[in-house]
Amino acid sequence: MKSAVLRLLLLMGLLAIISRAQVLRADSGTPVTLAAGALLLCGLFAGKVAKGMGLPRLTGYLLVGVAVGPYVLGFIPGEGVKGLDLVKGLAVSLIALVAGTELRLGLIRRVGARVALLCAAVCGVTFVVCFGATIALKPLLPFLAPLTLPQALAVSALMSTVVVSFSPTVTIAIVQETSARGSFTEFLMALVIIGDLFVMVAFALAAGLTRASFGGGLDVAGLLSGVGWELF
Repeated sequence: MKSAVLRLLLLMGLLAIISRAQVLRADSGTPVTLAAGALLLCGLFAGKVAKGMGLPRLTGYLLVGVAVGPYVLGFIPGEGVKGLDLVKGLAVSLIALVAGTELRLGLIRRVGARVALLCAAVCGVTFVVCFGATIALKPLLPFLAPLTLPQALAVSALMSTVVVSFSPTVTIAIVQETSARGSFTEFLMALVIIGDLFVMVAFALAAGLTRASFGGGLDVAGLLSGVGWELF
């Protein structure tokens, strides 16, 4: 762990020098190359440090990303982070594929009904609480205050849907790192994946209603096709 901490500190020091010295930055390649290399190396060592402290590696990834990113220490330029959109999309796609492989037909038969009911309850309660709080705070929220009531309702529904969203990425990362197995893990994986399907459908519906409330018209065919696209 000590060697990982030392290497992480040395790497962050090197990034500080590169980010402050324009001459060195000119020789360091494109911002995307710098961002990709720095994030990979920092993530590698930060994950080892977090593991040594008894924390998930994912915690180290998140913390070091926040620290060296453009909004805290600024070691990695914003242009470089934006250039990694393709990598982020590919990573999310691979994680979604891994999640799909975990959702076996036998598992759905065993826990499908219970998972669906629990998803509906969790999503419903969270949505109602967030929606009610957003509407109640409408006069205090600058982006909602000037809107009409139908527009505010639609935007609040869209925001609440985003808040409800599950995170298969984090769940799968922690389950795989801890090598968790058993009935609870299977139930949790099914809950996260099916819950994410609930949220995708709700988001497509809320986005369509929001568009209609701002004068875009309620395109039922487009709304249904959007839901189909999110599912399939």
